[in-house]
Amino acid sequence: MAINNYTLATKPYTRGFGDKTTTVVEIRLQDGNRYSTNQRELVGDRTQDNEETLIQAVLDVLKAELDPGSAIVQAQSKIEQAEQKLTQTENKQNELLELTEKINKVVRVMAQDSIMGEKIAYGTTYKELVELFPLVENGKSYSPGSMFAIEDPEHTELNGEGKRVLIQTNQQFIYQGESLKQLEGGPSQNGILAVWKWEVPKEPKKEEPSSELETQPVQ
Repeated sequence: MAINNYTLATKPYTRGFGDKTTTVVEIRLQDGNRYSTNQRELVGDRTQDNEETLIQAVLDVLKAELDPGSAIVQAQSKIEQAEQKLTQTENKQNELLELTEKINKVVRVMAQDSIMGEKIAYGTTYKELVELFPLVENGKSYSPGSMFAIEDPEHTELNGEGKRVLIQTNQQFIYQGESLKQLEGGPSQNGILAVWKWEVPKEPKKEEPSSELETQPVQ
């Protein structure tokens, strides 16, 4: 397909190897019996590009050679467009981070209200809630108020509660591979952290019949 009466004069071919590969493209401008040609090298292997794309690429090179100022303006424009896209991407990432933080806060509040308030009746519900929190990382420093889960391989499930247990830090704490039993020792007893296990709900106390005799009013 011709562009502004330009056509490909020869079949494009490559030169060089690897990163130094270029594609030699020659275009022809026909005007009756007269014609002129221009040959330029394009970066990379462009032999699979269509004729229109190759002709336009050579014309862009020729235009930049004849008017370098225009080429600089185009390059600056492309840089500005890329920067705008980058800014938009960063804004979306920031919005996503803010949304993630809000969701994390909701999960924390739910966990604190449910587990600490002993409102979870089923172990399976506890398991699903604890799985929302990340597993503890060895060597990581946790700031006060952090919540994470730890595996307790010795635990025997009673109601599908799983083997993970929720931990909340009250002070700065560096996890150094302690087991749950070890965390329940010094760190928990000294108030550095709190261990929130699922407990089997206590059965409500049955009301015992009153031993006092009811008195009936005299008719």
